[in-house]
Amino acid sequence: MTAQHLVARPVDLPRKAEGRTLPQLLRDNAQEMGRATAIRSKRAGIWRATSWGGLYARVLRTAAALEALGLAPGEAICLISENREEAWITQMSAIALGAIAVSVYPDASAEELDHVLGHSGAVFLLAEDQEQVDKALARDGAERVRRILYIDPNGLWDYADPRLVRLDDAVAEAPPTEAAERRIAEATQGDIAVYCYTSGTTGKPKAAMLDHAFILDNAYRLMGALGIRPGGNYLSYISPAWAAEQFFGVGLPLLAPLVLHFAEKPETVQADLREIGPDFLMFTPRQWEMQASAVEARMMDAGPWRQRLFRWGLARGAERASGQGSAWQRAVTWPLADQLVLKGVRDLLGLTRAKAVLSGGSGLSPELFARFRAFGVPLGNLYGSSELGLIATHRPGDKNPETLGHLMPSDPTIAAPLEAWLDDGELCLKGRAFAGYLGDAGADAALGGGEDGYRTGDAVRLDERGELIFLDRVKDLRRLSTGQTYPPQFLENHLRSAAMVRDAIVIGGEDRDRVVALINIDMEIAGRVAERAGLGFGTFSELSQLPPVRTEIAREVAKVNAIVDPGARIAAFANLPKELDADEEELTRSRKLRRGAIESRYAPLIEGLHGDAERVEIDIDVSYQDGRKSRLRAVVEMNRMEASA
Repeated sequence: MTAQHLVARPVDLPRKAEGRTLPQLLRDNAQEMGRATAIRSKRAGIWRATSWGGLYARVLRTAAALEALGLAPGEAICLISENREEAWITQMSAIALGAIAVSVYPDASAEELDHVLGHSGAVFLLAEDQEQVDKALARDGAERVRRILYIDPNGLWDYADPRLVRLDDAVAEAPPTEAAERRIAEATQGDIAVYCYTSGTTGKPKAAMLDHAFILDNAYRLMGALGIRPGGNYLSYISPAWAAEQFFGVGLPLLAPLVLHFAEKPETVQADLREIGPDFLMFTPRQWEMQASAVEARMMDAGPWRQRLFRWGLARGAERASGQGSAWQRAVTWPLADQLVLKGVRDLLGLTRAKAVLSGGSGLSPELFARFRAFGVPLGNLYGSSELGLIATHRPGDKNPETLGHLMPSDPTIAAPLEAWLDDGELCLKGRAFAGYLGDAGADAALGGGEDGYRTGDAVRLDERGELIFLDRVKDLRRLSTGQTYPPQFLENHLRSAAMVRDAIVIGGEDRDRVVALINIDMEIAGRVAERAGLGFGTFSELSQLPPVRTEIAREVAKVNAIVDPGARIAAFANLPKELDADEEELTRSRKLRRGAIESRYAPLIEGLHGDAERVEIDIDVSYQDGRKSRLRAVVEMNRMEASA
């Protein structure tokens, strides 16, 4: 290994794929540990357990139902549901038949669902409830769907579409068959199991085809890098529409194996998380940012002495995380801070037993990384993509928040170790990857592969320890008319570390001489600031423009400006009069910024920030998930930063 060429360190674990597929692993787990708990789901406030033997039996019964309804090998079934065991079992049952599963984010619009149904060629659809059924029936893409199964029957009693079938009824009425077990035995690791659609930050999402080997190799990468052992708890929360959940919530529980948990509903996730006490968890950076903001919001309501105690405990936690302290601090001060403050924070977050928790999907600021480490939460960065899988992560004990950690080990029964190198600053990789894009050979060719490796499109540096440091997407690196370069994601990640900032986008290119920013405030935190100042507000738009709120944002912008070159500093910012919304195509469903859409929609604000206007009036369309539209008219203040900031 040289400074510019890395090879992942192999890790030999007792549990390997050994040529098996996902359903074959499920079958073997049922045979070897049939009475052990495989899944726990919360219903009506009660956790209900399913053993490996019981889970395999349910998968076979559901597979029989799908086959009886006409699902054939090679066909696709689309699933649109919150994370729940019925959807997991249906996906596994379809895969057991040799069909292909494709999941859609539950908050996707009817148009987005229509695109997936049409592009994937799905002939079956599993919808969670009436809302999801309505989305399917509202568009033309469902015309080719032969069967629409649903989980929750509420509101669907008088629907006349003959394709509608309640999942429970289909399973109860299906005749016994051995076809699923036969197909499970005949399947190979190279068979396509899942289509996962990419974020689509710059256009329509592409369907990445994932085979069994790729999913299981990524599960092994997690086990080898993080020391995950059998029997731990994992909460399935991120949507299986994201490839990461296929690795975390499908492959990993089967291979490790882990106990897979499903919360009662999204609104109870935080409370359910506390009851589970997971050993292992993965959230997106936005979710970690919201967790940190929730802690900050609670402390803003606390009395002065509790706030001082919290700040003292947090400072001691930061000292402990750094590993540098006197014998007295190690023996007395740090344990005291943990008992008085930090243990309570971890309990609030549901992370009292966490051994490895990760942030993946986009960048997490070093400030937030340090904040959770100070809480005593072993948060680490995770880097990867739908096409190339999980590439690098922090190992237990890694402490550098500026990096993405080391390359992850591959399952030796599937692939050789990952290799990485830089080509003109762009990260290139060689290793087990996805099976290509569905119907897009041109995109396959652009990604590369073979002996020349895959081009990630990411600008990366390698430090002296062989850890990856992410800068930005190569295409997103910006240069101003002054010749100054800057990485937008670096600035945005640091801005989002502030409790007041829900999201941020920085703007400036070769036709501009300065960097400006649009800020999406956190309504809960900003509302508390306004209340403390004795100011009332009726809408998000009004709140975003209040002087105390703009002053707090200016302080956070100044902090970020202090750590970048003078020519790359944010010269002005505006607080958006509404929250960024995936329903309006400002964000992807995984909450990544759609830069082009945002810059087009808020062009008047951007022009105002680059000009000398004090305020700008904006008039924009607002869309709702149910299809309703309205207009928002607001006056937005232009906030100028001092040149010395």
